[in-house]
Amino acid sequence: MKKLLLLMAIPFFSSGEITPEITTPEKFSALPFYQKTLHRYDYLANTADCGIVSLKLFHPTEHNKYPPSGHSPWICLFPVDVIHDGYGPNRSLAEKVYFDEKTELWKKKKYNRNREETLRSLNVYGIKSLSELQPLELYNIRSVNARGYAVIDSNISLEEKKKGVKKKLSFCLIQNQSYSAFCGSRSMLVDGKDIDFTPYMLKSLETVEMGLPEKSYN
Repeated sequence: MKKLLLLMAIPFFSSGEITPEITTPEKFSALPFYQKTLHRYDYLANTADCGIVSLKLFHPTEHNKYPPSGHSPWICLFPVDVIHDGYGPNRSLAEKVYFDEKTELWKKKKYNRNREETLRSLNVYGIKSLSELQPLELYNIRSVNARGYAVIDSNISLEEKKKGVKKKLSFCLIQNQSYSAFCGSRSMLVDGKDIDFTPYMLKSLETVEMGLPEKSYN
């Protein structure tokens, strides 16, 4: 409950921000985008309610598509669950992303696994040594009315590698003064080709607005 109250106290921000800063593509403001509006039936949820979620999906001018969701739908969760789970151990990684209450930022730290977890990592990623695992890229995201993290993960399971996936972006954004968290995950495959969508995906997350009233989109 203490953690939940802390998040509810996060002030409202009207503009986005990515930390650390990223290098945006040239003439980014002129890039095309899809305006995505998610209603309650467009995302998975238990009892948490993100309401209507709106965001812009930016993409390079030479590609008229945004990476599809595949088998990774948008998800609405409770903030306490997002904070408790973080990102890392359950994915057989050597690092964990966690929420630092003192700084109110998402950070990462080493995660020491036991022998069973180590063997699982080797099997999942098809590697011979844990030294082959790549460090996670972590960003703190502030969107229109939410805050959270985005992780660029270059550690891809053997099954996904066979499909051509080289890295994925995963995120969770907690709505300011709310009980809801909007999360998702995307590979960077478009028509079977791996394209570096990193800056486009991160900039898209800056535009997330949660909890919009249904009547605004009827």
